[in-house]
Amino acid sequence: MDPSFYEKAADAANYIYFQKNVITEDGGKILPHFHDSIEFVFMSCGECLVHINTEERVVKQGEITFARCFEPHFYVPRKGAEYYVVLISSRYLKAEFDFSEKTFSSFLPKNDYSHKILRFLDALYPVWDRSDDLLKCGFSDTLLALMRKAYPMTEVRNRKVTQAFVEVLKYINGNFRSELSLEGLADLFGYSKTYLSGLFNQFTGMKLRDYINRCRINEYYKLKKEQPQAPVCRIAEEVGFNSLNTFYRVLHRDTKT
Repeated sequence: MDPSFYEKAADAANYIYFQKNVITEDGGKILPHFHDSIEFVFMSCGECLVHINTEERVVKQGEITFARCFEPHFYVPRKGAEYYVVLISSRYLKAEFDFSEKTFSSFLPKNDYSHKILRFLDALYPVWDRSDDLLKCGFSDTLLALMRKAYPMTEVRNRKVTQAFVEVLKYINGNFRSELSLEGLADLFGYSKTYLSGLFNQFTGMKLRDYINRCRINEYYKLKKEQPQAPVCRIAEEVGFNSLNTFYRVLHRDTKT
């Protein structure tokens, strides 16, 4: 399970992530996250449920998904799925690919050119070296040029709503150890409780309380790995759980997902 919500590493100026994933069993879930890099998912086999901003679809072989910088997204791959994940930081984006005004659609269908992109990824993956900056520059330029040939770019939509919601997520990710509530966050950001609750469901597929608890439980896993001898109750309190009963309930639910 990937514990990331805000992927800070993906904000590094020289960051490119290129990974092939092969799913051998059901149950894995890439949880809601965002970062200052664009992200592609290229499906080479099987199916994957993908949620980007407020859209959600089942993506199949040959199809591609695209998330702009700081667009909340998550996906749930199914057994037998094989796909490439590519993240590219803004440093590698030429002027025509800043995605501030024009962008690819979030969900891109299989077409006569998409299989050529998969062939390019298949050929490069065995020799990929993330420490080679020249290779990373060439990879980014070639991939984006192929994408431009395969798919049109359209006007960016709902930019203000997405940016506003990301500010809420940033605040939670920096303050989840404190007591947070729907009422308090709604007042802080000038929303009604109903509107903010609806945004969470639309963007993350989760309730606000569940998201906060996932932030806390992810931090618990991190600290427990760093401090294996530390008492569970101390770490649970440190990450924001005021009740051990709540902590164990959340922990139990997490181990089943």
